[in-house]
Amino acid sequence: MLSRSSSAHRDTPGARPSRSWTASAWSLSTAAIWTLVAYGVADLIHGQVKAHAGVTGMGDAPMALLYLVALLLPFALLLGLGLASIGVVIRRTPWLAPLAALGSRRALFRTSRRGFATTLATGAGLALAFVCLWRLAKHFATHYHDASLAAAAMAASALGVVAISALVIAALSLALRPLARLLGPFACVGAALVLMAGTLSAVVAKVIHRLPALVSIVGPFHFGLGLGAALFFFLLSLWTRHGRVAWGRPRLALGLLGVFGLLMLLFAGATYGSSHGVRTLLERRSGLGLRLVRGYRTLTDRDGDGFSFAFGGDDCDDSNADIHPGAADEPGDGVDADCFDGDGSPEVEDLNDGAYGERPEGLPAQPNIVLISVDALRPDHLSHNGYARPTSPHLDDFLDGAVVFDQALAQSTRSMLSIPSVFTGRYPSQIAFGPEYLWPTLEASNQTLAESLMRAGYRTSVVMGTSYFERVQGFFQGFARKQLAPAYHPPRPWVSDHAISELTTLKAAHHPFFLWVHYFTVHQPYLRDHRPSRFGPGSMAAYDTEISYVDTEVQRLLAALEDQGLDDNTIVVLASDHGEAFGEHGEQFHANALYDEELRATLAIRVPGVEPRHVSEPVGLFDLMPTLLNLANERMPHQTPSRSLLPLLDGEGHLPSDRMLFAELMPDGLYTYDQKTIRREGMKLIWWVNDNSSQLFNLRDDPGERHDLSGDDLDDSRELLGLLRAWVGQSSRPENRTDRVISEARLAAPPEHMGHRLDLRLPGHFTLLGFDQPRTRYRMGQRIALTFYYRVDEETTDDLVFHVKILGPPGYAVPRHFEAFHAPMNGRYRTNQWKAGEILRDTVELVMPPNLRHPVHLRLHLRVLNGRRPLAFADGRTEIPLDEVDIR
Repeated sequence: MLSRSSSAHRDTPGARPSRSWTASAWSLSTAAIWTLVAYGVADLIHGQVKAHAGVTGMGDAPMALLYLVALLLPFALLLGLGLASIGVVIRRTPWLAPLAALGSRRALFRTSRRGFATTLATGAGLALAFVCLWRLAKHFATHYHDASLAAAAMAASALGVVAISALVIAALSLALRPLARLLGPFACVGAALVLMAGTLSAVVAKVIHRLPALVSIVGPFHFGLGLGAALFFFLLSLWTRHGRVAWGRPRLALGLLGVFGLLMLLFAGATYGSSHGVRTLLERRSGLGLRLVRGYRTLTDRDGDGFSFAFGGDDCDDSNADIHPGAADEPGDGVDADCFDGDGSPEVEDLNDGAYGERPEGLPAQPNIVLISVDALRPDHLSHNGYARPTSPHLDDFLDGAVVFDQALAQSTRSMLSIPSVFTGRYPSQIAFGPEYLWPTLEASNQTLAESLMRAGYRTSVVMGTSYFERVQGFFQGFARKQLAPAYHPPRPWVSDHAISELTTLKAAHHPFFLWVHYFTVHQPYLRDHRPSRFGPGSMAAYDTEISYVDTEVQRLLAALEDQGLDDNTIVVLASDHGEAFGEHGEQFHANALYDEELRATLAIRVPGVEPRHVSEPVGLFDLMPTLLNLANERMPHQTPSRSLLPLLDGEGHLPSDRMLFAELMPDGLYTYDQKTIRREGMKLIWWVNDNSSQLFNLRDDPGERHDLSGDDLDDSRELLGLLRAWVGQSSRPENRTDRVISEARLAAPPEHMGHRLDLRLPGHFTLLGFDQPRTRYRMGQRIALTFYYRVDEETTDDLVFHVKILGPPGYAVPRHFEAFHAPMNGRYRTNQWKAGEILRDTVELVMPPNLRHPVHLRLHLRVLNGRRPLAFADGRTEIPLDEVDIR
């Protein structure tokens, strides 16, 4: 029979003396380093595979991994130090002593009834404490107006929760002893951990089943990778627990590791960004790397202009918010405002009167013009251009008789920017847009192609195959007749039926006409009417099927032109507003990036008497405006960066060989992308403005943009980036420049006169000071304007979304999208960029949909969301009522 002391010794996990705090911190820190590095490498490889890049660009992987280690070291050290401190508490607390087996491979599965019971009890007690603390935190944050009072109440409650949890753990430890005796030799700490892991897995599975969005937010890969990393760290910490500490001196080893981590972080801060290839791997391929770099930049951005002096931010004066990459750099003021090549910048803006060419002989003085546009039609998915699938037999016949531009480039990959660019002959940032959310007005100050042709005596008409654009005020300015589809995706024959009818009407007027016909069915979602795919499963097959369907519809319109005898005196243009992505660079569809699968557009022009040919020179879609006005004998209404393509129609002329073409994505509230690109003489550079990172491609050798040369061809990369920054500074309208928007949004103090004072605190983020709503009575077609005022209380990494929600009377259906679901300042200054102490003004304007049933009395509410989760203000409300409005 064993003595009491021997029994106690048997139930004590591990006979080894406990390790010192420094030795534990060393082993845990090294385990954390290896775990985080393994996570980062897996994340990086996943990003490469997802982007279909394979090993392409992985030559910079060793340096990318070095920077990743440098950025992760502080977190690994903090994790190791924290867990080692928790271990000391466990070892010095008698009733938690059995948990010391967690740090010993041998003791983990040694029979220990006390360890089994205590481990299960501790898991249950910690779960109880977590649930209680979470609910208490939510309660105090939403029911206490005073922050200090809420903090005091939370602190007192936390002490109570800890005490109760300790009692629960102690009671459960005793209650579970009989179960441990029944298990006999299987009663050990390891068995308790397995049981807890199974329980946790079941809970996680149930949560995922009830809340599938939880996984979709982070993605199944990263969700699984996170769980795997936690298990890997636990096993690795056990493996290193009894390893030999470097030099046998744990304090020295830990101290040297800390110094090494600090030196590595300083190295990363000073040198990161010099290699664009490394930046591509860390910021374009690795979700972890991107978050780390953005976090460190935010911490080191002292003037709040969005650019840091360290970690590749390239801010040459981080004490002045007016000086940063991309800022307007006025020459002669002695200030290098754009942090590039000293004071001033190269002259980039190339404005002209349209650079007209000689009109073809025999062309009528005012020929008819039919512009057929197909949304999202990629030119390389047409059979005419060698595509394997027979998608476009009828379009091929048209292209065989037209001048086809093989390198036509949209000025944006978002329709709301690309189409206005076509009709104004300007880049999106040069166009006067209104401030409305999602559907910004095309201001009347813009002179459009349709307006110019109307002044010249043309009858102008549009048949629009979707309802999407009807809420954009000014989008159809210059068109005397408008036929807009009654639905987002109307029945397929609707567009051609109305276009053919409109042709008959226009012909009968005996005036030259300009008819724009826009087909929308190739825009995703594809096969919305559940027609079968002609090319098998998958989104690309569905997309190609849509092309084959629109091919038939366009042929109906072209046949009507011929049947009505109009083809001999009518210029016909076939164009798309942008392309479509299918994962070539990790993106789907469009409006996400500026790679060529999204940027290249279809463009062909059939001019009576002009021989068909292919033109290989790069051109812009916005060149259509001066081209068509040139053919119509009408001058350009303004100076423009676009050029007439008439010199290319006969194959005799050329455009300037060093012509620069730009494209851009601008933030607008819902879409927060801020990207620019420049193309010159076969070289293309893409600039991600918010991250200040770029990629360089040689399109002659690499048309698929697979090989980033920004780290190899430093001269071209630096020159093109400088030209692109100069173009932004010289050509963009002030309201389209992010730095100007932020500057105007910052206030020195809250306004003295505010329509509605609220002073509602959103704990951990900001205080909603109040809002202005100048009026509450509106007529249909007017814009509902709201201005919110915020005081930033704390800086946050949360990228919050603001939602102005509109509610109608009982039973009243508010039209879809009649709301403002937006990032602040129209996406140009997001909450994870806000600085503590700032007073900010955010103006939101809502466009009334034409199908709004009125008169009606509506209620407006404001919500703030973190992802899809509404946040509660200090008074407990998740929705703040605003003024009610009457629409007559």
